Amino acid sequence: MSATRRSELIVAGSRGVWSAARVQGEARNTGDPSARPLSGQRDSTRPKAKATAVQRKSEGIVVPVRTAPQNAVGGKGPWGGHDDEVRKHKGMVATGEAGVPASPQPNSPDRRKSVDHVERLQRRLGAAAKRSEGRRFHALYDRISRRDVLEEAWKRVKRNQGAAGVDAETIASIRALGEESFVNDLSKTLRAGRYRPQAVRRHWIPKAKGGRRPLGIPTVRDRVVQTAAKLILEPIFEVDFKDCSYGFRPGRSATQALEALRLGGSGGKGNHVFDADIRDFFGSLDREILMQRVMLRVSDRRVLGLIWAWLEAGVMEDGRETKLFSGTPQGGVISPLLSNIYLAFLDKQWTRQCAHVGMLVRYCDDFVIMCNTKQDVDEAERRVKLIFGRLRLELHRTRRGSST
Repeated sequence: MSATRRSELIVAGSRGVWSAARVQGEARNTGDPSARPLSGQRDSTRPKAKATAVQRKSEGIVVPVRTAPQNAVGGKGPWGGHDDEVRKHKGMVATGEAGVPASPQPNSPDRRKSVDHVERLQRRLGAAAKRSEGRRFHALYDRISRRDVLEEAWKRVKRNQGAAGVDAETIASIRALGEESFVNDLSKTLRAGRYRPQAVRRHWIPKAKGGRRPLGIPTVRDRVVQTAAKLILEPIFEVDFKDCSYGFRPGRSATQALEALRLGGSGGKGNHVFDADIRDFFGSLDREILMQRVMLRVSDRRVLGLIWAWLEAGVMEDGRETKLFSGTPQGGVISPLLSNIYLAFLDKQWTRQCAHVGMLVRYCDDFVIMCNTKQDVDEAERRVKLIFGRLRLELHRTRRGSST
């Protein structure tokens, strides 16, 4: 089979990863619920025609920066932010091997001091998790409520902008009243155990192929606390994530996933492709299983309670609050990390027991398995269904491709 034919097969058999790369291009991978367009770009409420044609459920516009006619909204990526981030903004904490932050480039001495403290903490947590695979961390809540951690979290939320939640409190109003007092008050509230997340504001956004899907917009205050939790938890779980996972991880991108598929199809291998996504992943995710997976690394009851409170916060639409009993709102800062923790079981099982069947490449809830024969594709589908049975998930759509 020619190299050209193999390249066509890879593209045809990897809709989710390919479309993610097409839509996001060289955009960033922050995983935040709201983000402004890259410098020099036009309003992100006007997606390019080519990108729209291949846009998938797990992509597209997420947290609106402002509302426009016909439900057009601003923002990028399933949780906002830019998908292919290798964090280069000044003052941000870039990440290197195993999710351990690399040296930032702050733009002021005070900021440097704050970022250095958070970076040092992240490095220690990542190193400790790497040294002991089975270690469970028990003193994390105090770190989440630290003022310097919340200050860095606030700076990231402020930089990404985004719409107000159910309390109508905007980033601009917080800045007007005083950022320092906002961070201090939030730290005191957390330490006193008085913090309670509010319901997320439901906003409907159009799908590329018609219809709408729901988006949950947390309050600015909840986004800051979620970002602080992500700063602390991400280095711990990153060391456990497998190389086959590319979605919404520091320093990883859809472009890299596509390159992995290209390399996997070289040399006459990977001529058969099993491509699939998960039915209503964010709406059907089993919370009990998720918490069990979080507890593999976290024993701090206050942190576990914090995550559970976000899952049970409910949604507000047209003035009425509704409680959901499964899934996680697609729109929170913490959602990308939680989804990767949940699906890490698929990555781990496949890497350990099924790698001989085919090569797995996963980008959030889209994944591709490249196999050498049609029989391997059949076996790949059978094994994925078995693994999904343990996760209480279902395949939504599958597609097969081959050189014949």
